[in-house]
Amino acid sequence: MTDDNFNSLDGGGLFPRLQQRYGLRDNPLEMETPFFPDGMRHHALEALRHLCGFGDMALLLTGAPGSGKSRLLAELVRSESSRLGFHRLPAAALTSSNALARDLKQVARSGANTDDSARETVYRFFRWSENRVAKGQRMVLLIDDAHQASGELLKLILDGFLAADRSKAAVPVFAGEDALVTLLSLEDSSVPAHETHQVHLRPLTREEVFSYLEPRVHRAGGKVDELLSPARLTRIYDLSQGSFSRMKRVTPGIWLDIVSDAPRPKRSRAIDFKQLRLPALALLILGGSWWFVSQQYNETVALEKVAVPEPDRIRKSITIGPRMPEENLTEEVPVERLPSLIEPAPTQESVTEMKAGSTPDTVF
Repeated sequence: MTDDNFNSLDGGGLFPRLQQRYGLRDNPLEMETPFFPDGMRHHALEALRHLCGFGDMALLLTGAPGSGKSRLLAELVRSESSRLGFHRLPAAALTSSNALARDLKQVARSGANTDDSARETVYRFFRWSENRVAKGQRMVLLIDDAHQASGELLKLILDGFLAADRSKAAVPVFAGEDALVTLLSLEDSSVPAHETHQVHLRPLTREEVFSYLEPRVHRAGGKVDELLSPARLTRIYDLSQGSFSRMKRVTPGIWLDIVSDAPRPKRSRAIDFKQLRLPALALLILGGSWWFVSQQYNETVALEKVAVPEPDRIRKSITIGPRMPEENLTEEVPVERLPSLIEPAPTQESVTEMKAGSTPDTVF
């Protein structure tokens, strides 16, 4: 378990300068108490208490670096040491299976054979731990920073626990980053889900950062409205990203106004895809409407090209004069002869006949 101490910054440390400027009586960022219950930390602590004492599952405590996993394990030991027996595996015991076997032999102190293999020693340790329940104190095996160990070593510990009586054997608690799930092959179906339980610690929110610092600043004799003003609180949250360890590193520099503002322009120049959603949506709608109109235009042009042709016009000619249309020439139309209005001139014979046959009506 490693704690970040901001006194190591700036050579000689920054706390004396904070004392001189703000009149602090104590270092607010080194206070381990009170335990921070927000951010689901109290819920995680209660889950570990219950499952370590009465559960029969291997436990995983996961979270990003600086999320408070080691601090939570320390609080678990402090609050439950009267009824549970804790053994924390040192980092040296996680380097190899032989180193792990040597450490567990020292804990068991009996029942271990020097000729046993490392695997058999680990299995024997969990069988030995079953007897601790009969003595009224169940055992808990803490593996902090477990993500730094090999997956083969972690699976050896898990297999030893699953092979024993899980209701009585020492409960392994693996604490580390999210890679633990992959290292232990929990994504595979080889390990049933009811045999393990994961407790995840998320980063703090801006309000939770204030809730963590406010009682510590007040206890140290500082002014909350000055050290945790909205502008400074925003800077602390932005630079710490909700991590306890980053918070301890960046907060003193922010309080002393010595934190460089260089990262801010880079952040402002970064592309914010959320701001581009509306312009992109407008362009998408415009492009869709243009495509729709062009499709309608193309369909209209195509329909005009395949339209039904109009029937041919029949041209008729009218002839004025003696000439008759050609179609009328094929038919013979009878022509009536009209009586002549001028009588034909009498011939010589007709005149002689008229003279011979005429008698005068009167005699002079």
